[in-house]
Amino acid sequence: MYVNMSYREVTTKNLKPADWTEVNINTETLNTLQDTKTFEISGGHCYKNNNVQYRNRFIYWRTNKEVLELAEISLDISLVRNHLRLRFTDSAVLNVSLTEHHKAITLLVVTVSSVHRYVFPLKVVGENAGTAAAGQDDLQSQSIFYDVNEKIDDPSAFYVTDGLGTMPTVAASFMSEHAQVAYFAVAYQSKLVLHVMNCVTGSTVTHEVKEPHLMPRFLSSLTGALIRRAESVDAPNSMEFSEIDGKTYLLVVYRSNELRLWAVDTMQTVSTINCSGGAQGAPSAQGPQTNQIRKIDDQNFCVFLSHDDGAEFVCVHLDGTTMPDGSARDLEFIVKHTVVAPQMDLADFDVTLTHIWALWSNAEGDFNVSTIYVGSDQAIEWVSSVLEPPPDRYCLTMEQGIDPREAYCSYIFHPGRFDRTVITKALYMFRRVNLQFDVRQLSMTVLKEQVCQAVEDEIQNEFKEFVVSDEEYLEAATRLWDRFYSCCEQYHIKYSEPIGLSILGPMDAACLIRRQSFALLRPCELLEHVLLIGEQTRDVASILAPCFRNDHTLSQAVAELMRIITQVEKSLPEDVKMELDKKLYQREAPIDLVTKLVGSSIDDDDISPTLPMHTVQELKKQLQNVTNLQDAVDMLLNILCVIEPDAPPPQDYARSTRFLLPTGALFGSEYGISILAETFKQMALIRFSVCRDLLILLCIMEEQDGTDSNGLVTADNYMRSYYTLVWMAVTPISSNTPAGFEASIQRLNRAQLFDGYSRPYSSHVRGYGNDQTTLLCLFLRSKGLFSALAKLLSKAGMQLETEPATLRQTLLQLVTYTNEMLWPESPSYVFPEWLFGTCHQIIVQDYVRLLAVWCEKKAHCRTFMLAVSLLDCGETQKAVLLFQDTAEKVLDDAFLIEHVLKNTPLHGQLKESLELGNDDGPSLEDKKQAVVHYYLKVIQLFEQYSAVDYIIQLALTAISKLGERDPQLPMFQSIVFNNHMHLGHYEEAYHALIYNADISRRKDCLRQLVVTLFQCKSLDLLMKLPYNGLQNEFENIVESRARSMSIDQNEVYNFLYAFHTSKGNMRKAATVMYEQAMRLQVSSNAPKALDKRCSSLLICVNCLNLVDNRYRWIAKPIIGDERVLAMDVDNEDEVPPNDDEVLVLELADIRRELVYVEALKELSHYRKDIAAYEVAGAEELSYLLSSYGLYTAALKLSRGHTFSVLPTFESLAAACVSATEEKDTDAWAWLQNNDLADLPHRNNAADMAWSLLQKLILDNERKDSTLIRKSVVNRLLTMNAFVPKWLYDSYKLNNCRELLHLYVRHNRLLEAADMASEMICAMLGAGSEYFDFQQSINVTTPQLAFPINTMDLLLHALKVNGKEHSEYEVACVQLEEDVARYIETVSRTTSDKMKMAILRNREELQLQTIRQ
Repeated sequence: MYVNMSYREVTTKNLKPADWTEVNINTETLNTLQDTKTFEISGGHCYKNNNVQYRNRFIYWRTNKEVLELAEISLDISLVRNHLRLRFTDSAVLNVSLTEHHKAITLLVVTVSSVHRYVFPLKVVGENAGTAAAGQDDLQSQSIFYDVNEKIDDPSAFYVTDGLGTMPTVAASFMSEHAQVAYFAVAYQSKLVLHVMNCVTGSTVTHEVKEPHLMPRFLSSLTGALIRRAESVDAPNSMEFSEIDGKTYLLVVYRSNELRLWAVDTMQTVSTINCSGGAQGAPSAQGPQTNQIRKIDDQNFCVFLSHDDGAEFVCVHLDGTTMPDGSARDLEFIVKHTVVAPQMDLADFDVTLTHIWALWSNAEGDFNVSTIYVGSDQAIEWVSSVLEPPPDRYCLTMEQGIDPREAYCSYIFHPGRFDRTVITKALYMFRRVNLQFDVRQLSMTVLKEQVCQAVEDEIQNEFKEFVVSDEEYLEAATRLWDRFYSCCEQYHIKYSEPIGLSILGPMDAACLIRRQSFALLRPCELLEHVLLIGEQTRDVASILAPCFRNDHTLSQAVAELMRIITQVEKSLPEDVKMELDKKLYQREAPIDLVTKLVGSSIDDDDISPTLPMHTVQELKKQLQNVTNLQDAVDMLLNILCVIEPDAPPPQDYARSTRFLLPTGALFGSEYGISILAETFKQMALIRFSVCRDLLILLCIMEEQDGTDSNGLVTADNYMRSYYTLVWMAVTPISSNTPAGFEASIQRLNRAQLFDGYSRPYSSHVRGYGNDQTTLLCLFLRSKGLFSALAKLLSKAGMQLETEPATLRQTLLQLVTYTNEMLWPESPSYVFPEWLFGTCHQIIVQDYVRLLAVWCEKKAHCRTFMLAVSLLDCGETQKAVLLFQDTAEKVLDDAFLIEHVLKNTPLHGQLKESLELGNDDGPSLEDKKQAVVHYYLKVIQLFEQYSAVDYIIQLALTAISKLGERDPQLPMFQSIVFNNHMHLGHYEEAYHALIYNADISRRKDCLRQLVVTLFQCKSLDLLMKLPYNGLQNEFENIVESRARSMSIDQNEVYNFLYAFHTSKGNMRKAATVMYEQAMRLQVSSNAPKALDKRCSSLLICVNCLNLVDNRYRWIAKPIIGDERVLAMDVDNEDEVPPNDDEVLVLELADIRRELVYVEALKELSHYRKDIAAYEVAGAEELSYLLSSYGLYTAALKLSRGHTFSVLPTFESLAAACVSATEEKDTDAWAWLQNNDLADLPHRNNAADMAWSLLQKLILDNERKDSTLIRKSVVNRLLTMNAFVPKWLYDSYKLNNCRELLHLYVRHNRLLEAADMASEMICAMLGAGSEYFDFQQSINVTTPQLAFPINTMDLLLHALKVNGKEHSEYEVACVQLEEDVARYIETVSRTTSDKMKMAILRNREELQLQTIRQ
């Protein structure tokens, strides 16, 4: 340990409650607890094993009556089951010792009725059997107490000493060098007993130590002991064992201040010394305190002696040198040092060869730990260690308008302020109930809720019968919360009371054992030591001299300056310090605050100055007495400086921010992290106070005679920096992932701004049982410790795996490197990057706020972090402004280069340039590319938050920074377009795509716009957009969309028709509608497909009618059966048509198709399998229509095509006959399917059917044609039906001869005879108007055609049938008479015509003759 350097207590805070392994040991002895007066004893042992696994590892223990608690602590490894509680049933513990051997720790315990020995093997990875079975990490984390139950049950592990009469008072234990024999010394009031336990066999032998005959005074003392004289001066007070040259000795300190050395093997006294007066001094009784002895090594011991007028420490040495003749001389005591003890009560002490450590208490119950150097004969005074004070209730300020619950909860539940057990006990006391919780299962959040509920219940109980005002409620709440805080404070003081001290030599530290916990006394750094010892030492200059190249003048000046700073610290009231801290948090300049502070002290008008006037004057005088004051100030500022101002930034950003170590890293356990964080906080607070006090002195100097302003500025900067470090050390943060953490990290990952290589909430970074910790602790757990270790290994050159290292070498160095990482102006980006990945946005914003005003280093990095944080918190507008401010500084910050440009070609180029040592800096093109990549990354991040409107703003900003021909310009223009589309700003999106510099992107954007507008049914907007220069592309896009969509749910064709119509392009409109009809024919099976097809064809026809005659045609591709027809027609070479061949359709073709489709539509109402008939021909379809009674539709189809309508009329005639004969019971059904609008209504279906037939014949029979009548009459006659009168008359008027022939042909002889007679009569002049000849036989009229063959056939038939039927005979006679009369008339008329012709001929000849 360093000479006369001070130590400071550092506590482990905010850890989970210990999980004790409870073991009961019953030796079946009588209950002696009520008869035994024992004190709480404690101790510890630091491992000496050189294995890195046992580095920074120790055991401490404490007793309370029959309970022995042992805890194994490792600062590097988080141990499992490392707390052991042994309960010796009805037997108080007198002595405990721990001995380390090569591969085991031996625990020796002495109780009032038994002695115990337990061996705990050291679990060394790679050496223990079963290491392969159990994982190395599991074995490494196992405490030596892990499987303790297997050792306790061994019957050879203890020996019962009960039955010796009186109760023992003092005991000691010792394990031999080779762990073969265990010695237990137990002192009773009347005797001294030694128990020797064979560790191999487990047998125990008991001896009683007897006084040799050479010492009669001992016999008298023994006699006094036998008669139970409690006041005997020969009663043992303390004992220790020693092993020298293979022999074991027992050292006993008596009340008479006498120290005796007993040989264990002979049970005789070897040497005696009166520590207070020499070997032959008269015996004297001890003072008010108990004499004690502590073993340094086997030959050196330290005895604490109490006298009536004081106390002292005596260091003695056992000398056993060899005589000149070679014979060994007996051992004798030599007093080496005598140190006067302070005037306080000794609680415990421990000793090394160079130092005495002592734990003191005073009359007020305050404790103090002090140490003194005894390595030389020089008189060096005691140096007190700095112990942690209890929480100060005066730091809890109640500001106006603050809820007491919020104020007290934030203070009480601040991480590390009160242990969870303390708060739980305080809750029991406050509630005054015995209900207890399992502290291990109780989180701080739940405990906080329980406390708040308990206080609220008390408040309600006070006012349950009253109506109180807000002021009364707040007063009661403050009082009750203060009462609860008092409970916490009491338990904290009780549980924190020190009971013992143990030196941890290999660690250069000491363990302060408290009732419920422990603390380490760590070495102080130089500045910390100088400030903490204050005016206690006179050799500060000599301590500082080595730091200043042994410049004693400068060292003396710095020492004097530090002494004055110490005075300032003591003179400054606590409330002023708290106010300064509050103002600093509010970002007020330290120079302004200190200037006001000093000004208020100097101003005589100030009623209550902060610093008394005489204090300021005294400080001025002392400053004037300091030689080389300015040099001392500069030197002190150099000491306070953490980062060299001209230090180069790390060359490799990735290496400086990433470092990982396996399990068991130095200070990697929960205890190590806590101690490292607490040490960091203590040192930061010390340095902050030095900066504050130095700034006050500098302001006083400036007021006095002026000083260098650079010193003020530097001190101001350092004060802000150290305040930031303190803020990191005390700022609470959740150990668990914050709400929305995963979502935030995923957004950053998707935006390629964070790759998650060091997530702050990974599996190995646990909250150690607490859901609240500090920002510093969380940083150290996840990333900070590993990064600091990387620097320690690289800069200090330490081999931690092989070299033993003390806390002075490791802990203080790690704090220094952590300071360098966290220093606001540090070139390292470890902390900003880690904080960026925590997604604790409030803390990120607070950190940036604290540094925003004064720290220019890494300002762009922090601005970027703040922008991301604000974006994550929903303050998008602020984030956009910050992102825009940072855009031009991308290449000026390594953080931005790493996160923004990573995975880009520019990042590789910059890295290669740095490796080649190119100091020219980035070119203008590189800067422009960096800005482009920056805005792209930022836009990707905004996309994760769906902040579309701000993406447009960012993209427009990026566009404004690019040239008109920049290749990246179309990309940002497309981003603007896409986000306008996302917002539904379609007109703005259209204008954005119009100005896109890339034609292909412009077309892609137009396609996206068209598709989106169709999807949202904004057809009116789609119709009115101008499409300047893009109309053809627009039409192609819409047509492509129309063809790609299913025809059943396709409105695009209708839009195209409307668009072309609005543009006046009727031919394109017709083409669109015909294409729709064609697709409906080919691809649709929808019920209304035929309706749509008809409508489309009809619109197509209408549009073509509005086109010039030259362009009334449409070209369509050949599909389906048309392709087969195309191969059959005009294709003699049998070459199949190409896929690109088209078929030209004129208006007449489209009309025919329209008629055909309409016919199909009519038929579809009666046949579900209409699709099967779509390939049928028009004539075949007309037959189908006729078969379903759709005669008007069939006739319409026939008129549209070139095939005959006769089959339709024949079918209709047959239907009329059936209706007449009442064979068709549902004649009205098919009648209604025809057009009956122009027909008079008839009650009889048959009459209605004949009327329909009549109308259709009249409408469809061509002039001078009787084909339809012939077909109908032929059908009627075939069916042996009567020809209707209207049809008969109509037929006679058009072709009576044909009708007569039909009658004869169908053997309707009587009717034919009647008609023949009528026709002959008409020819002869009686009723010729009813036939198709308008004149009768006359000399002046043309010759009439007489159906001779028909008449002959009729007459013949009548004659043949007249033989059997008289009516035929009568008809035959009558017809013959008429024919005879006709022949006679024709003959006469013909003769007259001939004569007349001759006469006319003659006359003509005469006229010709005359003319000649």
